[in-house]
Amino acid sequence: MDAELQARLGARRPTARQIYALAAACCERLGLEFPGTSAAASALIERLRRETGHPAPALGDARPRRRRREPG
Repeated sequence: MDAELQARLGARRPTARQIYALAAACCERLGLEFPGTSAAASALIERLRRETGHPAPALGDARPRRRRREPG
C-alpha cells in the first residue's frame, strides 16, 4: 500500500466489505467453501476455533454481550 493511501485511511477499522473479502480469501487459501448461511458460518467458525485451540470455540461458551441502552 502506498504512503498516500495509508495516510488517507489512517487507523480506521476495516469495513464490512474488507472483512468479507479477507474471509473469502482465507477460505480459498484453506480450500474451504465460503459459508452461504449464518448457520454454516457459525459452524465453520466453531470448527476452526476448536482446531486452533480457542478457549471459547462455541457461541454458547462466550459470555453474553451487554445490551446497548436504548437512547431516550
